[in-house]
Amino acid sequence: MEAEEDALVGMEATLSGPVGLRMTQCFGSVNAVRADPRRELVWVGTSAGDVTTLHAETLQPYSCWNPERANAPEKKQSLPLHLQTTQAILDLAPVGQESLVASCTKDQLTLNDVGGFTRFARKIEDLKRNKHQALQSSAKPATCTCLEATYATSSTVSVGHSEGAVSLVDFTREGEMVACCWPEKSFVPTGAALSGVHSVAPYRRGVICALNSPKGGSMVVTDFRDRRLCASQPSLSCFSGAIGCVKTQSLNSDLVVCCGYSKSRYGSEGGLVRDPYIKVFDVRYAVRAVTQVLCGFAPVAVTCHPQFSDCFLSFSEAGIVSVTDVSAGHGQVMQQFQLQASPYAQEGVHFAAGDISTSGDVFVFGDTVGNLQLWGTDATSALNPISEPLPVPSDTSYETCSTYQMDENGPLACVPTYAREDEGEPLLSDISKQDMCVGFPPRDLYPQVAREMATVDAKLSVVRITTKNEGILKNLNYRIPNPISRGVRRRDRKANDVFVPGKYLYKQIQGGGFHEGKYVEFDFGFYNTTKFAGLENNLPNCYCNPLLQVLYFTYPFCSELLRCTPDPNAEFCIRDELSFLVYMLRRAEGDQPCQAQNLMRALMQSQDALNVGVLSSTMDAQICRSTREIEADVNKEQSLFRRIQTLFRFLCEHLHKEELELRKLKSNSDHRTLAKGVFGFTNSVINKCTKGHVTKKDTLYFQTSLQLPKDTEVDKTFMELLQESIMSETSIRAWCNSCNTYVPMTQRRIVSSLPAVLAINCNIKNLRQLRFFASQATEAPWLKTKIFLKTDKAKGNVLASEAPGEEGDDQSKWVEYDLTAMISMVVDERGKNDFVDPDTSTDSITDTDAHFITHVRVHPAYDGSDVSAEGEEGEPRWVLFNDFCVTPTDVKDAMQMFGHKKVPCMLFYSRRGAQQGAAAKGLRPTPDLSRDAFHSLCAERPLTYGRQLKNTFTSLNPKTETPGSGGGMKVVGIDCEFVALSKTEKQLHPDGSETILKNARLVLARVSVVRGEGPSKNVCFIDDYVRAVEPVYDYLTRYSGLVEGDLDVGRSKHHLTTLKKTYMKLRYLVDQGCHFVGHGLKNDFKMINITVPADQIIDTVELFRLSHQRKISLRFLAAYLLKKDIQGVTHDSIEDANIALELYDVYCELKEAGTLKQKLQELYRWGRENKWDLEKLSTGS
Repeated sequence: MEAEEDALVGMEATLSGPVGLRMTQCFGSVNAVRADPRRELVWVGTSAGDVTTLHAETLQPYSCWNPERANAPEKKQSLPLHLQTTQAILDLAPVGQESLVASCTKDQLTLNDVGGFTRFARKIEDLKRNKHQALQSSAKPATCTCLEATYATSSTVSVGHSEGAVSLVDFTREGEMVACCWPEKSFVPTGAALSGVHSVAPYRRGVICALNSPKGGSMVVTDFRDRRLCASQPSLSCFSGAIGCVKTQSLNSDLVVCCGYSKSRYGSEGGLVRDPYIKVFDVRYAVRAVTQVLCGFAPVAVTCHPQFSDCFLSFSEAGIVSVTDVSAGHGQVMQQFQLQASPYAQEGVHFAAGDISTSGDVFVFGDTVGNLQLWGTDATSALNPISEPLPVPSDTSYETCSTYQMDENGPLACVPTYAREDEGEPLLSDISKQDMCVGFPPRDLYPQVAREMATVDAKLSVVRITTKNEGILKNLNYRIPNPISRGVRRRDRKANDVFVPGKYLYKQIQGGGFHEGKYVEFDFGFYNTTKFAGLENNLPNCYCNPLLQVLYFTYPFCSELLRCTPDPNAEFCIRDELSFLVYMLRRAEGDQPCQAQNLMRALMQSQDALNVGVLSSTMDAQICRSTREIEADVNKEQSLFRRIQTLFRFLCEHLHKEELELRKLKSNSDHRTLAKGVFGFTNSVINKCTKGHVTKKDTLYFQTSLQLPKDTEVDKTFMELLQESIMSETSIRAWCNSCNTYVPMTQRRIVSSLPAVLAINCNIKNLRQLRFFASQATEAPWLKTKIFLKTDKAKGNVLASEAPGEEGDDQSKWVEYDLTAMISMVVDERGKNDFVDPDTSTDSITDTDAHFITHVRVHPAYDGSDVSAEGEEGEPRWVLFNDFCVTPTDVKDAMQMFGHKKVPCMLFYSRRGAQQGAAAKGLRPTPDLSRDAFHSLCAERPLTYGRQLKNTFTSLNPKTETPGSGGGMKVVGIDCEFVALSKTEKQLHPDGSETILKNARLVLARVSVVRGEGPSKNVCFIDDYVRAVEPVYDYLTRYSGLVEGDLDVGRSKHHLTTLKKTYMKLRYLVDQGCHFVGHGLKNDFKMINITVPADQIIDTVELFRLSHQRKISLRFLAAYLLKKDIQGVTHDSIEDANIALELYDVYCELKEAGTLKQKLQELYRWGRENKWDLEKLSTGS
């Protein structure tokens, strides 16, 4: 109640006494008005078809354009402006974060920037339809009534149509209609003004739309999360006539307010009159009426207050604005005020559109004659709490505006003017000829420095620092810091008298950068002194890296995964992607960290993973995001501590379910799957009523939770808490089928079967409970590294002990478990090692506050030693994994909590017999494909089968051509092309050097493999284009040769296939020992997520490179050594692979003749003298 009263007081203070700030006039009736959510701008759409942006501070025009006239045919544009009739703007909405606005007329959708430049314009009936989505009707909407952005920074808009449909249009896909739904399949358009979907509002599960039909106005919640189904909840009738406006407060709000019309024989609009009631609904589970508010007037429109979730504004035709609060379950009018009465005193003039700013302090209103009023709480009110600067508008934005014939009574506000920063400052035309002081003249640069300047754009030049001009720049007071310094990479920090080793701190990958004219790569080897590979943390959802390491080092789980045979037709199989990842970790070296990108890609396609909230968006919100990624952010488990526990449970349950489906077994089958055989155990729930009736239910579990006492002063041992966690007894009141009534019951929960690996959630609620895990150096650790469990089926209980039992007890029934892994959360706020409040709840710790690390006990098999040797050499080997930072450690270090900085999250105890049971199988992977399966996969039809395709390759002959080092084709040429899903983030330093803060996320788009030996040498036998499943930010056409449509199943003219099939082909070539010849293969294989032994890589970048010198491009090597001009306009992967093979032949010849070093010195000398200019090579100079 106190919180509600504080909010009520704040609302009254915010809305008390609004005053009129400014007023202006537009050309035509104001049909739509919006306050920009990021800048001090007001967007106005008029009946004349113009879109106008106004400065909020002065209401002076910022830019103005007519979308329909600007995109009209050339013949129509040649007519005089007064003859170019255009349709009215029906609605508009700010879109994205680039000052864009989407507007719609009756049959056209347009996207413009703030200056009026057209980004997209197309008729509704000409919008592209996503052929991968099963649209619910063969009909296609051709008209538009309203639109709304799906959320604040989205590039996707929800569009309502008079045909009764609602659709999603994605501007990042050239205005593609990615989904379309008919909420009422029997709807028949009537042609009335309010017919169809007249208003839409965003919602976290889809779109709330107002559907008006002859039956009346109904509200429907359309679910666009699964675009193949586009499910709609049952509609709820709101008004007998039609719904005029429907609004929600935010994406996550469950309250919806609407106003509308009732049927009456006296009505003017098809027998409709405005209803005096505003109705409030709750759409949390189903559309449910909450209350209705009787206004003192007939509301024209409603809108929700952005700061108070239970407060909304209503507007009347006469210009009365009412602020109503519904937090108490009924409507209570908090404030009413009247707009300037003079415009509304005229006959036929009434309110038309209104909006409220994101700050809640400014109101914008428009009427039917073009008057625009700005009201606020005081004279200093701003639209937004923090506003971004305005870009420069286009000089030609007014050329397409509607003309206004001025007369003696015409409004001067319709004449375009340009605002000045200071109203008292005279115009430049008023200044007479006089001398003006403009500051000091520009500093003259030395010629050596001027030659090194590179033009970035027309206004910015960057000085590239070299050893020659470094001394000159120092004299010019330039600072030249080292962008990547090893001196600050590792250090131990001290916070609140608690010593935290540097190996626990969060390490960020800096993508390298140019320093002193050289590209400096990030040194992963500095952070890893072991032979075990880490995982990079510069990808979304990298919080799961410690869990993936635990799964890899769980010996029976890893052994079974390596022997799994993947199914190439199951594109997003989690088990197969996990097997690929453990295979990659098995073959990778310590200084070559791996990525879990393909696994995360498969998880993102799983609807179950999105529902449980274990994923976040894989793309930058400033670029473009699919509905799947938006859903991932909405459903994401905010507590980082619980998210990794949920992820482990989801992976085990999904692997179990997935394997049963592959074997075509029922979900309740007793078949032993991979997850069930390693982590699964049976948890029995036994209910016994007072009359002795017993019911038992067995459930498969994969983890158990440690029940820590809420009172931290209670002293209990780890074994006591574990005993209570795996076997509990409580009293409940429940239904008894035998007694046929509710009776008191005793409920017992016991673990009736023991797993091979026992996973325990530490279940820490707040950081004070860490006292159970903390122990002094002189004391025995509270957490035990060895435990013994025994199940007694006769008595129905489970015993836990530190020793095998008392004397005389049957020792063979006790099962010994060893602690083999512990996942912990390190609270560091991304390196800010400050004091942590011990009362902090673990649920409040988010991604930016902490990260995960894991301690793993390494099985001898991972070192290549005999499995039976475990335990014979003394202490077991422990390793700390902190993403790509891998450090040897011991079990004592794992037990240290470092105050409240290190929070144990999950414990893994392995049964001693289970490790030896899998010992005979070892960690030897089974080949993914046989020889026949490889040739069959290469000859498989592409996804674009049935369309005339470009024939760019000839498959291997199974009888005469066999890849591999065993007598077959040993050398192949390869080249890969990639597309970007996000942009690169760089930091430019004053000295001209730059540091890459975040690399662009690249995915494989095309791979070409050519024959390197035999009679068909240089003939391509694999040329796969990989189908894109995520929105592409940049096709990188200049470097990849790919254009939009090449990766689309419905439009591609190439051999399009899935990433998994391409991966398995390359994996087969690697397993057969093929040597890959290419240019820059290290990065290519890293992006593909495949590990290739160093002795199988022949990289022309390294072949033709002198030590500590720059790397030379493939184009330059081809021009200098082969006299061939390649990569003129775009790249072609087949051509690049063949050039790499030819360069390898030249390398072999030079090395055999003993002139390789001389040739390289000559090449570098020529390049430095001619500044690596290829044009001089073509002219023969």
